[in-house]
Amino acid sequence: MMQLVNCLECMGDRHESCLNPETCLCADNKHGESLLNGVRVDNTKPVDIDEFKNEISEVNYDIDTEPDSYNGEQFDLVAEVIQSNYRFLTIRENKEIWCYSVRDGLYKPHGHTIIEEQTQRLIFKCKNKAVSEVIGMIRRNKTMIDLGDLMDSRLINTQNGILDPNTFTLKPHSPDYLTTTKLPFSIDFEANNTKLWKHILTIIDPKDINILMELIWICITNNNPFKKMFIFKGESNTQKTTLADIIAWIIGNENISRQSPQSFLQKDSRFGTSKFIGKRINMSTEIGNLTAEELENQKALVGGELQNTERKGDNTERYFDPTRFVFLYTTNKLGSIYSSINDNAVITRFQFLIFRNKLDESKTNGQWYDTFFIDEKDKQDSINTIIRFVIAYKKSGVKTKWSNIAHTKQILKEEQPKEDKYFEDGRIIPKEGESISLLEIQEDFQKFTGYPVNMQQIGYILKKNGMVTSQSNSRTVLKGYCFPQVADQTKGLETYD
Repeated sequence: MMQLVNCLECMGDRHESCLNPETCLCADNKHGESLLNGVRVDNTKPVDIDEFKNEISEVNYDIDTEPDSYNGEQFDLVAEVIQSNYRFLTIRENKEIWCYSVRDGLYKPHGHTIIEEQTQRLIFKCKNKAVSEVIGMIRRNKTMIDLGDLMDSRLINTQNGILDPNTFTLKPHSPDYLTTTKLPFSIDFEANNTKLWKHILTIIDPKDINILMELIWICITNNNPFKKMFIFKGESNTQKTTLADIIAWIIGNENISRQSPQSFLQKDSRFGTSKFIGKRINMSTEIGNLTAEELENQKALVGGELQNTERKGDNTERYFDPTRFVFLYTTNKLGSIYSSINDNAVITRFQFLIFRNKLDESKTNGQWYDTFFIDEKDKQDSINTIIRFVIAYKKSGVKTKWSNIAHTKQILKEEQPKEDKYFEDGRIIPKEGESISLLEIQEDFQKFTGYPVNMQQIGYILKKNGMVTSQSNSRTVLKGYCFPQVADQTKGLETYD
């Protein structure tokens, strides 16, 4: 015989004599025709006590969480019910409440809104006082943590679990792992879709592939122990932006900042670095426009010094940790960087990837990926394969060979604009008592650079490099300078004398 744990008559399976037809637990189920509440027991079989208790708990939970189950003074009971269903964290510094999202597998801000909604649902004729009381009780009930404990997690949150960067083991999502960001790829140690990987190898020099994997790993782990910033340098149509886009697919646009350098490198940009909080990388363009002072500030940001920052309208003290962030610049020209840098400590921060494979104009396509991938799964599998390669590289223990000072200087010199190389190569040198006409300099400059300049332009270029012309015998000349061959001839005569 089947029984229901319910009113006396229903428990005796005499549903036609139900004592409370309007409120009986099994009334909503048409007395057993569609059982949603209550607990059935088959008296012809042994009762599994644990299973029975679980079913009883489920029934009690349904009763406890029934809308309007509590009055406006039962704050403690309501707080207890809400905390039994959600995991909250309260930031000690600002009392902000974060709530764990089971669906997304991470902690999200504005947890107080969850408490407000649940309190409104549970309390009959709920008022603001009741909501405030419940929020306060939950804040004080074993939820307090320091901001750093939440924001400084070293764990890697992916679509299919939590990756430990030290052991490379994958664990299920859990509120025990304090993470606030999630990466858009899955860890698949069998992934083998190499189409995107092969495309990357057509973009960059193969010898730079380890550097690229380090950049990806820095973004994944939120850790930049090498104190490097990255510069993708190449002419137009060398797919610098394409590779930056691929990195954005891997990391997720929600984990990327795209602040202009001036917004965080100038003196009055005290809110600039606040945009980096919760992000992993900042992508900018045209580093060649930076001044010497801005380059020095950029070095400080990459060099590992904690930066005090604040958000507009929020007085909470926050710190931007550059060792857990990376800067990426894509640029066609380096501008005056070479002449602006006079400090080896700055140069060591630079890691260049030079893009030399230029696409034919007819083959350029800003929407190339529309036809490159079969579907979204094809794209995701190719990204997961890249992640597998990066993890395999890091597990191998191979040490990446970074550019040294001499190599970086050589890159900077090679990538200089030709007009800067003209002066760097010593085409004009100081020599007391000598002078060169502007016309002679113009002819030599055009021969060296391969492009024409007028007299006014050459005068401006000389002035930019600290050389001022003057008039002499109706000619414009540069006094105190000469061509190297003239200096050599003079030196020979001085030796003869």
